Amino acid sequence: MTVTESIRIAVQERSQTAEARRMARAMAENIGLDETQAEQVAIVVTEACTNLLKHASGGEILLRTTGEDNPKAAADLEVLALDHGPGMANLNQCLRDGYSTGGSPGQGLGAIVRLSTASDFYSDTTRGTALLARWSTTASGAPGHPNGTAMRMGAVNLPKPGQEVCGDSWGVEQSKSKCVVLVADGLGHGLEAKAASTEAVRVLRSNPDLEPGALLERVHQALRSSRGAAVSVARIDRGKATVTFAGVGNVSAQIYSGARAQHLVSVNGTAGHQVQRIREFSYAWPEDGMLVMHSDGLGTHTGLEKHPGLALRDATLIAGVLYRDFSRHNDDATVVVAKAA
Repeated sequence: MTVTESIRIAVQERSQTAEARRMARAMAENIGLDETQAEQVAIVVTEACTNLLKHASGGEILLRTTGEDNPKAAADLEVLALDHGPGMANLNQCLRDGYSTGGSPGQGLGAIVRLSTASDFYSDTTRGTALLARWSTTASGAPGHPNGTAMRMGAVNLPKPGQEVCGDSWGVEQSKSKCVVLVADGLGHGLEAKAASTEAVRVLRSNPDLEPGALLERVHQALRSSRGAAVSVARIDRGKATVTFAGVGNVSAQIYSGARAQHLVSVNGTAGHQVQRIREFSYAWPEDGMLVMHSDGLGTHTGLEKHPGLALRDATLIAGVLYRDFSRHNDDATVVVAKAA
């Protein structure tokens, strides 16, 4: 079973750099990264915070660990640094190792590339900069199925500001040619919302081979005694080049080919309470397809259309940019991205 931990740290003053560095190091140690790697994480987070303060007047750091509920299984630590600053007009120059406009400790973004297992960047002079660094207990640093053919997954899953737990949950089950993604938004906030959305993911784990409509019906029955949730399920079958989708409530989903979007259809209702007749819809899956699903913690106009080149970036970086630009900041927020390896 895949388990995750996500933390958001606002970086508006220098003292918050130490907090971000401390939390990142602790998370690195918790997933089994060695002392050298934990120090690399600390340096990169310090560099990222320094950049946020010097070049963007602040921003936020998102820390996320992913892995299996098994101490011997692979795990990842991801760091996202997000800002609404002036962006970088010449990203390639800034990525040269040792290049630093601010004389920061890590000596530039190039050091982030060198010190992390994998990294990616996106910068727009009208929207700001997003930075991703990843460390992995596997050699490749690229999250996915062990056979190397699975979809690459990226996600942001954060509670409403002021809440300790996120009422949204998400899960994915993958095989060689199929990928099933479920996103659940528990009604309201807090522990009861979390219990409902977590139960929806448990149903996915127990029934990974069910078609989305049948799986959603199973979720609906399982949530009868809970607060209820908006739930959407998408099954990507790359062998048949199709996506089968079923949704109840306002968890949105889009299929992208480049920046062109196909919006997927959900029915009204709340799983566990009142639901219209559950319906499945089938869509074509393009060769360069990407699936984006998000809770209503992101706005209704969430999309890649005004982000040139973003679709080519790492799935986690895409999720981070969408969260940064479309989060309502008054609700739990979840965005999940699945794209071809």
